[in-house]
This record gives sequence, structure tokens and C-alpha cells, in this order.
Amino acid sequence: MSGGSMGYLYLKVSDAVFSEDTLERKAFRKHLEKVSLALRAIEWNDSGDGSEEENELILECISQPLVAEEIKIEIENITKKLEGLAIKMREEHLSISEKAE
Repeated sequence: MSGGSMGYLYLKVSDAVFSEDTLERKAFRKHLEKVSLALRAIEWNDSGDGSEEENELILECISQPLVAEEIKIEIENITKKLEGLAIKMREEHLSISEKAE
């Protein structure tokens, strides 16, 4: 596959037209430029063209606390799955033990 896996969304983001008449909007424009670069890297990787800088570009767009929060959520999800597996294994072990008696 080559290019366009996201419909060249990164171009739409970089070409977004709006008034930059406040400091916040000017800062937002700079943020969109970073988002556009990250989207391009994502799109290129998803379409098989490759971009080695994807993770770095994404991290430039988001705050580290957001990354930490996602890691925390993933750890919580894995922990719940492991707890469920442990309960299931205990139940199966007890069932086997009861049959052996």
C-alpha cells in the first residue's frame, strides 16, 4: 500500500484556515503544525511507506502526563486480566482437586 491510508489528513490539518489574531490561536497553529507532522508519519507507517520518527513526533504533540495516564490505564487493564486468569486457574485447580478426592 502506498500513501493516503488516512486520506492525507495531515494535509488538511496543516492547511486549516483560521484567523490567528490571538496568542492562543498562534500557539494553536504551531500545535497543528506538530500534529500534521505526526499524522503524516502515522499515515506513512500505516500505508507501508515508513517513517522512523513517528513516536517522537507524537510525543511532541501530547503532554507527558497524558502518556503516563495511558500507561497507567494499560497497566490497570492488564492487571484486571491477570486477576481474572488467576481466579479461573484457582477455580480449575479446585475443581481438579475435588475430582481427585
